[in-house]
Amino acid sequence: MNEYLKYYSKNNFLTRLKYLEINRLYELSPEKLLDKYNIEFLSLFRKAIQQSEFYKSFYKNHGINISDIKDLTDINKLPIIDRSCIKNDIENIFIGFNFLKIKGLTSGTSGSPLTLLRTPFDIAKEQAYIRHYREMHGFKSGQPLLSIRGFLGKNAKYEFYKKANILYLSSPNINQNTIEMYYDMILKFGPIAIEAFPSYLFKFVTELEKKGLSLNVPLSFTSSETLLSFQRVKIESFLKTIIYDWYGNAERSILLAQNSNMKYYPLPLYSINEFNDNNIVTTSLINNHFPLIRYKVEDRITVKSNDFLKNLITPDIENITGRASDNLELKDGSIVGCIDHAFKGVKNLEMAQVHQYNVNDPIEIKIVVDEAFKKSDEEQLKSNLIRMLGESTDLIFTYCKKEDLVFSENKKFRLIIKVKPE
Repeated sequence: MNEYLKYYSKNNFLTRLKYLEINRLYELSPEKLLDKYNIEFLSLFRKAIQQSEFYKSFYKNHGINISDIKDLTDINKLPIIDRSCIKNDIENIFIGFNFLKIKGLTSGTSGSPLTLLRTPFDIAKEQAYIRHYREMHGFKSGQPLLSIRGFLGKNAKYEFYKKANILYLSSPNINQNTIEMYYDMILKFGPIAIEAFPSYLFKFVTELEKKGLSLNVPLSFTSSETLLSFQRVKIESFLKTIIYDWYGNAERSILLAQNSNMKYYPLPLYSINEFNDNNIVTTSLINNHFPLIRYKVEDRITVKSNDFLKNLITPDIENITGRASDNLELKDGSIVGCIDHAFKGVKNLEMAQVHQYNVNDPIEIKIVVDEAFKKSDEEQLKSNLIRMLGESTDLIFTYCKKEDLVFSENKKFRLIIKVKPE
């Protein structure tokens, strides 16, 4: 029953309606599409300032009235928000009925995830964009999909999701001892496409290559990390596949995807993006129950033009940086990426950093906690890490201050430190 609930929560009439709407958006002229952006933005702003307790207070404190914002070009009159100023006001941001709330968490790249709220309507919108994008490039929902993910941890090697026709492989278990088993399973399954983080897919291909095993999978969809050029070349060549990369965030406040020319572009009416030198200021248009208006994202996206309205629809994107992700290496030869997921659900944790200098040494977890942090919180974190890394992994927990963590010369934070500081 759980499998059916999971399936229909993402595949229902709401998803279908949004899919058809997205399809129509691609048929609009730039001028008509810009009108749509304007309408959606004004609707979102007015709903937020009138119905969200957070925005009522926030805008009042900044001297913003509803009459101050007349169209999309007034967006820069609104103050910027970030996770630090909203993390304690999550419930006050939400607009709608409590029984529809569904909690989610950001990836927590600082070791302290942000709680988010959404509804089934918002989830349906997100799924519609995913489905529409993949169908544009040749993959239809229900066709066999191979998914290489870390959520299974070390305790389960694979899982078959029959209703959606998805075979999940546990990325932390991909190594020289398991690759032939996975290879046989994949040959029988016959996937049309693979979805994976770039580092997971590169590791998978590398292990196949070592054993002289070849596969042909027409399509690959990558996300969540920077797709490096050497990774693309090797993966596409080895799997005889075409990679379509997807850039977004857990907050659902921005979405860029690659077209057939491998250029990133914004999916229509998903978000409003303001590209700055050191960050992106984003406004989500797909979750008006939890509005994020001018929400700062620390990644950097280089565009050729400074024209806000042009960049809204057809930005000429040159580079995306900030999503490079290190992995932890385990003694059995497997790798574990997206270790930030281990910090989800851990209360009273302000920051954390993972240090690994040698594969045979214990992994040190440096944590910065608040006064309410309890032993049970540490046990929760330890349990999460063991699920991802396995029982045999040696862990050391070190309590410290923020100043004791490692930052780069330009004060950027990295969750995983692989080179020992001098």
